[in-house]
Amino acid sequence: MQLDSGTLFFLFIASLLPSQYGAEVYNITPSHPLVEGQTLVSPGLRFELGFFTLNSAANKYVGLWHRSIFPRKYVWVANRDMPIATTDILATLRIGRNGSLELVDGKQNSVWSTNATVLVSSSSTSSVAAFLSDDGNFVAKDVVKAGQPIWQSFDYPGDTMLPTQRVGYNSKSKYSSFLIAWKSESDPSSGIYTAEEGRATEMPPQVIIRVNRSTPFWRSGPWEKSKFIGVPDMDDRYRTYLDISSQGKIKLMYADNGRNWSLYWKALENPCDKYGACGPFGICKASESTICNCMKGFVPKSHQKWSKGDWTGGCVRKTELSCDRQTTKRSVPLQGKQDDNDDRFWKIIGAKVPDYYEYMTSFSAQYMPNECKTRCLNNCSCLAYAYVNNIGCLVWSKDLIDIQEFSMGGVDIYIRVANKELGEGKPIKLIASLTAIGLIIILAAIV
Repeated sequence: MQLDSGTLFFLFIASLLPSQYGAEVYNITPSHPLVEGQTLVSPGLRFELGFFTLNSAANKYVGLWHRSIFPRKYVWVANRDMPIATTDILATLRIGRNGSLELVDGKQNSVWSTNATVLVSSSSTSSVAAFLSDDGNFVAKDVVKAGQPIWQSFDYPGDTMLPTQRVGYNSKSKYSSFLIAWKSESDPSSGIYTAEEGRATEMPPQVIIRVNRSTPFWRSGPWEKSKFIGVPDMDDRYRTYLDISSQGKIKLMYADNGRNWSLYWKALENPCDKYGACGPFGICKASESTICNCMKGFVPKSHQKWSKGDWTGGCVRKTELSCDRQTTKRSVPLQGKQDDNDDRFWKIIGAKVPDYYEYMTSFSAQYMPNECKTRCLNNCSCLAYAYVNNIGCLVWSKDLIDIQEFSMGGVDIYIRVANKELGEGKPIKLIASLTAIGLIIILAAIV
């Protein structure tokens, strides 16, 4: 590409300036845009924003990264789906006439914008400035109105979430944010995988990775105030960032010495991590030679497929529940006792709870675990329950799917099964009767 005389003159003048001149700036204003060769830095020099390219590619972007930690990780990219040419050295990031942050190419064509015009009148655009905070948030503010935020990058994440950042529905902005993976490791444009907060009705929230924002690919399990139930080796220590890769794998990274990235945890490291690996009413355990097994009281829906290692069809119940046989659809009065034909609960120890959980409220604090059980047993639509510390009572009324049994961590889940499947009730009475007969015989022998 031939450079015109004006461009060559600009490069010549720039080469004569000291290297540190204008290299780092602390704000972007209407009179001082960000240009090629400059970076916007946070007050404590933790984060940096500027122009970059990937692997000598033909495209150029404006992005944000940790200033002193390597290898460099771009935690946010403004124009990820609208790159500019690497050869365009006159592109600028500026405050536009309407108060929006705007990326324009060398011909002054708008490439990317925050579209914040509804919040700022043209008469007050001179008071707008953009800053980079030490938590990695790129913010446009009205400096006259006590620094009131007009727009912030935390509300529009890319493939990465920083420690003080949140994704999900924002009741103030009425906007739901989520992570979108890159198309490839060298192409930041939007890929097919997203990481987003679970369904709006779920309490507490969970993270779900989806393909094309529809098909579930991985699920974290509910948040229990310090970690996700489905991530047993996660703790509440500070992490530097979480991101989703172009293959849909989510990971947590940290920088122990503040200089180099290290992997702390990555999802989808075993076949049980994939959503619904064993289908409805199946349990996945990665340490077993055959990773999928049906729950107690269930059998494979298709024995032929199951024997070939296709477990996605899941399992079906062997014995009808007592609850289902009753026309009244009640299994036991709330304060009553169970009889021999009532349903029972089978316990799974240390697992990720199934998807589609419901949170039960209004419990007496001292009776919570027992009340959780009684409430489930008294409701014929309740198929399982779990009492989780820091959460409370969770119940399930839909097919139980995406259960993973861990070697450590997880919670205990109680699955509703027919009494017959546990070998309880009448057999216990029979043992008691035989014991009584034996005692009578022994007494008769003594006499």
